[in-house]
Amino acid sequence: MSQIYITIAIKALPLAELQDDMTAPPRSAYRFDEDFEVGIGRNKMTGPTGKAGQIVAIMEQRLIHGYYSPGEMLSFSMLAEEFNVSRQPVGAAIAHLRMAGYVEVMPQVGCQIVVSSESEVLDFFLMLGKIESATAALAAKRHKDREVEGLLAIQPPRDLSELSGHQAQRQAYIHYVDEYHNQIWKMARAPLLEAKFSGLRRLAHFYLWQGIGTLTTEAAKKLSAERREIARAIKARDADEAARLMEAHIIGKPVSVGFNAEQLQEKSRDGGKRSAGRTSN
Repeated sequence: MSQIYITIAIKALPLAELQDDMTAPPRSAYRFDEDFEVGIGRNKMTGPTGKAGQIVAIMEQRLIHGYYSPGEMLSFSMLAEEFNVSRQPVGAAIAHLRMAGYVEVMPQVGCQIVVSSESEVLDFFLMLGKIESATAALAAKRHKDREVEGLLAIQPPRDLSELSGHQAQRQAYIHYVDEYHNQIWKMARAPLLEAKFSGLRRLAHFYLWQGIGTLTTEAAKKLSAERREIARAIKARDADEAARLMEAHIIGKPVSVGFNAEQLQEKSRDGGKRSAGRTSN
């Protein structure tokens, strides 16, 4: 299926200032990444604008960073109250997030955060590995010397010890991963393909945080070392080696981060409890 992603950049704007008449109070200790970019288009459709577009941007950022639990129910009325808007922009935002693969719509009620099976997640990373490996091969063949130096200069956050529950550290790590892959896509010089596939990385973040309790320091260091090895292969213009390393890196991610079905089910039960708690209130 043909897919196109459009990005909106949120820069230097505190959440409360996204729009004067909108409020979206975050959960306790949750902070948004000011340089985060979100994919809001799919299937050659332009993303929603205005209030609906702002809701999409906020909610996709939440989804990617594990703010919602898999299986959690979100009602139209609850979201309308949270964002201080009518149900119409909420409905438009939810419809778009459904197209992006994050939620399932419950007619006249709201939506439920997608719960993916372990096999579905592994299949997703298998396909993503093929795409990213081809991109690495193109980058090895087409890059300019100054670009590969820029790739090698992209480093993970210095402190990887607080990725378990510290939102700022988690966001900084995800920003580093995105910056690394964005640079490789730039070096590959395939803008049409980049437009079609760039949003898959956001779904990758979403799927991984669903099925892990924490990203350990050891796992983060292992993945960062693999990225440096890929960068060296690209610098050497060894397309075959760059492709091989990238495919192994992407396909191996679920195992490297400790993704497991038990953790996914536990988080899903957590999401159900949150939904039930809101309903009873």
